[in-house]
Amino acid sequence: MSEYNNSYKWGQAAVKGLLLALVTIACSTVAYLFPDKTFINLVMSLVKLVGSIWLLVYFMKEYAKTTGQQPFSFGVATVLFSSLICAFFDAASYAWLFPSLAETANEAMSQALSTLPSEAQSIAERMMDNYPRIAFISGFIKDFIIGLIVAAIANSSMRPKDPFAADKQEDELA
Repeated sequence: MSEYNNSYKWGQAAVKGLLLALVTIACSTVAYLFPDKTFINLVMSLVKLVGSIWLLVYFMKEYAKTTGQQPFSFGVATVLFSSLICAFFDAASYAWLFPSLAETANEAMSQALSTLPSEAQSIAERMMDNYPRIAFISGFIKDFIIGLIVAAIANSSMRPKDPFAADKQEDELA
C-alpha cells in the first residue's frame, strides 16, 4: 500500500509540477517577446511569482485534503519537477528559442568587463560560451530553493493548530 501511495504522490507531483512550470514558461515567454517593455516585464514577473506561489499552495492543500497526509514532501516533489522543466526552458530559450537574449547578455558582459585585465575577459568569454548550461544550473537551484521555502511556509501554515485535537475528540466520543 505504501508503494502505491509513493507512486501516486510522485505521479501527481509530476503533473502538478508541469502545470506549475507552464505558468512560469508562459510569463517568461511574454517577457522575452517584449524585451524593451519594462512595464510588461514587471507585470509578468509579478504574475509569475504570485501565480506560482498560489498554485503551489493550492496543490499542496488539495493533496493534504485528498490523502490526509502532510503535504511538504509532495510540495518538494512538485517543486523539483517544476524547477527542472523551468531550468530546461531557460537553457533552451538562450540556446535556441530566443538567441538574441544570450547575445544581449554577452554584449553587456563584454562592455562591463572591458576595463578588466585580459585574463578576466577570457574567463568571461568562456562563461558566455556555456551560458545555456549556466542558465540551466543556476535557474534550477534558484527555483528549487525558492520553491522549497514556499513549500515549507505553506506546510507550516497547514498544520493543525492543536496537535492533540484528534486525541481530544476521540476521548470525548468514548
